[in-house]
Amino acid sequence: YNVDTLSLYALDTIDLSDQLTLTLGVRWDDFDYSNTLRNAQGALTVYDYSDQLWNGNAALSYQINDQGNVYLAFATASDINGGESDVGGSCGYGGLCGTPGQVVLSQPETVQNIELGSKWDLFDNRLLATVAVFQVTKDDVMESVGDAYSQLGTLNTGKNQVRGMEFGLSGNLSERWSTQFSVALMDSEVLDAFVSNQIGKELSNFADNQAFLQLRYQANSKFSLGGALTYSSEMYAGQPDPAAGFNATTGAYSSEIPGYTTVDVFANYEFTEKLKLRLNVGNVFDRNYYLAAYRSGSFT
Repeated sequence: YNVDTLSLYALDTIDLSDQLTLTLGVRWDDFDYSNTLRNAQGALTVYDYSDQLWNGNAALSYQINDQGNVYLAFATASDINGGESDVGGSCGYGGLCGTPGQVVLSQPETVQNIELGSKWDLFDNRLLATVAVFQVTKDDVMESVGDAYSQLGTLNTGKNQVRGMEFGLSGNLSERWSTQFSVALMDSEVLDAFVSNQIGKELSNFADNQAFLQLRYQANSKFSLGGALTYSSEMYAGQPDPAAGFNATTGAYSSEIPGYTTVDVFANYEFTEKLKLRLNVGNVFDRNYYLAAYRSGSFT
């Protein structure tokens, strides 16, 4: 399994006025993809193709005053349809398949992201506050088509979207206290799918609400300690990228992955400029939690 990529990009920031700034960027990728599969009898099948990808970004920023700005940004991205390298030719698990073959029929996945936000320096530039609303749309999403084990494999038949809002704080609360804080409130939706009843459902293995809070106390010039809290809301099992599994009879998602909150603590001590000691304790309350579930919900 091999992908060779040559990439070129250019980015420029232009001051249109004392308050208005324009950023423009473009990226070109040229790739050569190959994957050689060996069956049980030792016969080799070579899949290979080449393509070029163009992507870009643009942003307009307005400086309201010395402390704050507002911006509007747009960007695109692409990903090739290369199957999953570790499952070989197993069509039902995202591998490469032929006759006529997903390599021949595939297109790159494409992503468009638009974001409107604002950044503010508070308390004499000690604390940075950010807020943004965004929409990420992913098109030509790779899905298993037809019979899950048909020779077509995964083709670009899906489309999904995530809309959300994010808040953040980073910096010093006081002379001794500092923080990192972020919270994201999102909504995911399948807009198009090979299986039509997936349209309108949530994405699988996607947590709509996420949050992180870290507090650090600098006791003196040598010693600091603190803790962090991580939160993720519930998710639902399913195939990657399409909708989560749904039971039409009960009107509920088939397999729920519970939300969780974990707490970590840490301490740092600086003996000298060259010798430092750090202690990290993760998940101090020994919470059992799950990051994802297999599409059938049989294991996590």
